[in-house]
Amino acid sequence: MDQKISRREALKGLFYSGIGLAASGPLLQALGSNAYAAGVPAENPWKEAPEGSRIDARSWSKLGETLGMLGLGCMRLPTKGGGGGGFGRSQSLDQEAVNAMVDYAIAHGVNYFDTAPAYGESEVVVGKALSRHPRESYRIATKMSNMSGRATLEAGKQMFETSLKNLQVDYVDFLLLHNIQNMSGYNARFRDNGLFDWLLEQKAKGRIRHLGFSFHGSNADFPGLVDLYDWDFVQIQLNYADWKDMPANWGPSVGTTSSEYLYNYLVDKGIPVLVMEPVKGGALANVSEGIAAVMRERHPDLTPAANALTFVGSLPGVMVTLSGMSNMEQLKENVSLFTGFKPFDQKEMDFMLTVADLYKSKGQIPCTACRYCMPCPQGVDIPGNFRIFNTASDVLTMPDADRKSVSAKQRAFLKLYREQDKGIRADACISCNACLPKCPQHISIPQHLHRISEIVAKL
Repeated sequence: MDQKISRREALKGLFYSGIGLAASGPLLQALGSNAYAAGVPAENPWKEAPEGSRIDARSWSKLGETLGMLGLGCMRLPTKGGGGGGFGRSQSLDQEAVNAMVDYAIAHGVNYFDTAPAYGESEVVVGKALSRHPRESYRIATKMSNMSGRATLEAGKQMFETSLKNLQVDYVDFLLLHNIQNMSGYNARFRDNGLFDWLLEQKAKGRIRHLGFSFHGSNADFPGLVDLYDWDFVQIQLNYADWKDMPANWGPSVGTTSSEYLYNYLVDKGIPVLVMEPVKGGALANVSEGIAAVMRERHPDLTPAANALTFVGSLPGVMVTLSGMSNMEQLKENVSLFTGFKPFDQKEMDFMLTVADLYKSKGQIPCTACRYCMPCPQGVDIPGNFRIFNTASDVLTMPDADRKSVSAKQRAFLKLYREQDKGIRADACISCNACLPKCPQHISIPQHLHRISEIVAKL
């Protein structure tokens, strides 16, 4: 009998053994406001960066900039009353908590701060926090978020002027055309109305230092958009789970997409790559326990979130890795990771791609918790339901695992689900489909909500 097994088979074996670890505690802990992945020890395996230390930085001759490798994404900032991820849309942001995070970030060399008009109160709160620091100590990135309503020239002008006022600045360092999916969308929002030409005028006046766009489309649509203009940078979704096949298209197909293709196309063009969703809105931090065990066996000093961020930071063409941190604990961990950053070698990168195969095989819903789908007309907390499901997806789809431990974690899943108010649970969905056109990941949201409801009913 051949005693040799493949790396993938070995990882599968470790995955199944990991399911039997710490049946319910880690699952519950994973959904706490300061928690990370299921299966991570209560004492996280990282140490806070020393006082006075600074994160690693990279210089970009194309831009004349030296930027810290970690950027503070300001879409998931802490909200009043604790927690985070309210985005200032339905909950008010906690100005004091944001001030403290910004102060800590700047003190440790983080100099890239990303916000947008679409992020509710974010621009105002971030503007107040940053205005307390010298202007040369930080770079502000905001966006032209003209995705809804009529994309007129006047509306675009007003949005830009409002951003400057909210951010308390005379210029923005990085301006992105927000959420570009294809050429027709670009033309409708920026070319046909003359808005792009106006933005170029503002760039010539020094009110915009660097101009780029954020992309949410297919491989086929990407080259045409990149080749339209000599962009200073482009922002793409990139993480180990999306490297070969981006689950952005697991819903109604908009064409094949992969982080690998987008990244390599930009590198070949000499365009700096700005990365969003390195942890998929927290999904790769709150992985199922079996997957967490696989990574912990290989990288005992890294949390699942740190594994995901290290994968991205190891790519030399990445200008900044944006992380949407929602509390000081997450910021401190990420600053620690990028201080004296240790990149993965090729073997470790390959290992993470094998983990990606396991992640995708466990029925994870590719939600990044951007909350563009909210509010739901029926009151369903769409990202909240998806988050609870994803944390337990392995035990909800793995009947051949150890039955005792699976049952314990199924009970933990049910407890979390039922602790939600009835009106926000998945079973309140009536398939009105109001959410579908709003999702940049093109997820079949009602279908997944009904799937969760069916699983709950069976359990």
